[in-house]
Amino acid sequence: MAEGVAPRARRRDGGGGHGVAVPAPLTGRVVPLDQVPDPVFAERMVGDGAAVLPEDGQVVAPLAGTVTALFPTGHAVGLRTDEGLELLIHVGIDSAHAEGVFAALVRVGDRVRPGQPLIRADLGRLAAAARSVLSPVVVTNLDERAGRIAEPARGPVRAGRDVLFRVVWAEPAPAPDGRGSTVSRGRG
Repeated sequence: MAEGVAPRARRRDGGGGHGVAVPAPLTGRVVPLDQVPDPVFAERMVGDGAAVLPEDGQVVAPLAGTVTALFPTGHAVGLRTDEGLELLIHVGIDSAHAEGVFAALVRVGDRVRPGQPLIRADLGRLAAAARSVLSPVVVTNLDERAGRIAEPARGPVRAGRDVLFRVVWAEPAPAPDGRGSTVSRGRG
C-alpha cells in the first residue's frame, strides 16, 4: 500500500452532521466490536468503533495526525487526527504483556501521514502470547461532540485503502484557529 493513499477522509454527512471516513489501519476481516473477547472494548468503555482480525502484522496510520500515546510494549497507539478524532488502535487482546512481539515505528509527538507504518507485529508470536489477535480500533472522544459510528465495514478490509467505519459528528470540529471546522470552511 502506498503511503498517502487513503479514501476521502472528510465529508458532509447527508443527515446534517459532519462525517469523517476512517480507513482500516490493518488488513484483515472486520469483526463487530461487541464480539471482541474483552468487556472493555465489547461494552465500549473506552470508545466505539470496530475490530479487525489481522492477516499481517503491519499497522498503518488511517489518517494524518499526531501520535498521542504509545504503550511501552508497542501493542497500542493513540492518534489525534487532523479532523479531531482521537483513535486508539489496540493490537490483540491481553497483548500488553507480549514483550518482543511488537516493533514501534513511531514515537509520541510524531506527525504521521495516511498509510504511514506505526507498528509491526509478529502475528505468530502474538497468537501464542495473547488471548486473541483481534485488534480493536476505537474513537475515544465521541462524547465531546455527540459523535457516533456509522456505516461500519463488513468482511475484508485493506489497511489504508478501505473505510473501516465513518464517524458522524452532531456539530463540526473546531479548527486549530478556533473559528469552526475545516469542513465548514470548504477545505478537503
